[in-house]
Amino acid sequence: MSISTYTQATIFGGLLAATITLNAFAFDLQEVQNGDKPYLEQFNALDKNTNQTLTWSEVQQDKAVKQRDFKAYDHDKDGSLSYEEYAELKTQTSQKAIKGAMSDSWITTKVKARLLEEEAFKSLKISVETHKGEVLISGFVSEASLKSKAEELVAGVEGVKSVKNAIVVKG
Repeated sequence: MSISTYTQATIFGGLLAATITLNAFAFDLQEVQNGDKPYLEQFNALDKNTNQTLTWSEVQQDKAVKQRDFKAYDHDKDGSLSYEEYAELKTQTSQKAIKGAMSDSWITTKVKARLLEEEAFKSLKISVETHKGEVLISGFVSEASLKSKAEELVAGVEGVKSVKNAIVVKG
């Protein structure tokens, strides 16, 4: 039984993504279990009035924190974040960022495998970049039909939200 290049790449990419994601989660969990406070230095730097809580105006200095997240992690609804609330917010947003990056890497892997599976694209160098499910393909082909075919293939890959086709036809 022979497994297609696409299937092999999909399996490998999935295992790689799962491994990296699990390692990232295990690292956060291990720090907490060790009693470490990974965001304490950052928390203290933001806590301008040194009252051991962060108001929205203090947290705004952390550009990665959105006001909706601030409100969501203010569990006691006192208009400020304790260290524990801030650390939970930072851990969750970091994990979301990791998942997003892994999702994009996973989509890129599947798109490249799909293109390699097609005989017409095996010898061509088509670049693939993915950001939040939006895929940019670029490179050179000899016929307009190949440019269209590449876009069609990419659009059919699970997880692809949109395709920007920057492939140039050189003839």
